[in-house]
Amino acid sequence: MKRLFVAVPVQLSSEFQSLSQKIQTGLSRDQIVWVKPELQHLTLRFLGETPESRIDSIKQILTNITSSSPAFDLELDKIGVFGSKYAPTTIWYGFNEFSSFKNLFEQLEPQLRDLGFDSNYGNFVPHLTVGRIKKIENKKRFTELITSLQPEFSQKIPVKQLHLIRSKLTTSGPIYTTLGTYRLK
Repeated sequence: MKRLFVAVPVQLSSEFQSLSQKIQTGLSRDQIVWVKPELQHLTLRFLGETPESRIDSIKQILTNITSSSPAFDLELDKIGVFGSKYAPTTIWYGFNEFSSFKNLFEQLEPQLRDLGFDSNYGNFVPHLTVGRIKKIENKKRFTELITSLQPEFSQKIPVKQLHLIRSKLTTSGPIYTTLGTYRLK
């Protein structure tokens, strides 16, 4: 079994890296696991623990989808939080418009179900995880900080290829290995 996901690796701009630093500084008293800049990615679909016997089929599905889908750009332009304001779980960067990315997901999802993967229920919210929250000391201060740091800039994210990535969890953080790269037309 391999822990897999399909994603687009992302290099944050200097503006978003600076914003990440401001968030980390502003929340330094809280317990948050920050994502290393070199591990940033935009997940299309988390697959989880996957039997080796399914990997070739996944690769074929990704080849078929990307060969008939044009490349496009997304505009990274906001900060969001998963969870409630009383129990936030994740800080992320996201997009106001992502219909082209959602289209890729909608092509991929039924084919994964046919392979035996569980359906991905819930809202489809493409995002880059900034930090995973363990404990927030002052939720009001947290909400005020996130609101005050909404970016007045954006970053173009080119979506030219998808990567099938293995994630191996270790005590010092995940180790990512690309198992395949699939170029959009």
